[in-house]
Amino acid sequence: MEWISSTPPNSIYAGSMQLMAGVKACTSRPIANHPHFEDKILREKTERIYKIYGKYSIKDVHEMSCSESINYLILEDSICLAQTKSGCSTNEIIDNSQPLKNIPPTKIRFCQAVKEQSTKISKKFKLVFENSTFKIYRVFC
Repeated sequence: MEWISSTPPNSIYAGSMQLMAGVKACTSRPIANHPHFEDKILREKTERIYKIYGKYSIKDVHEMSCSESINYLILEDSICLAQTKSGCSTNEIIDNSQPLKNIPPTKIRFCQAVKEQSTKISKKFKLVFENSTFKIYRVFC
């Protein structure tokens, strides 16, 4: 949270709902997806943002991030690398909610693909902070 507090005060963050609660409470930074899930619009927005854990392309997640005015994505390895649970893990739920459920088994998740940090990827998402729990990527729109 200390690193997040060092970013410009108007920087917008996105990530898991539980983590966004902490970001908002500890840093007062704006968050793209609020952890209160009662509102239909917030649920739909969170579903779009959770593409970060699904089998979506760098292009798809970049378009979503820019359309939501997100400056930083926070990815948690505990979610990204979670074991499958017969359709109940966050990753599987995201994958199964896609309109075309015929995802090739070899397709890689965004949260894994972005780690490559090739020149092409880092022009859209640059790793700016990491620790043992999460990685933060700056979004370039």
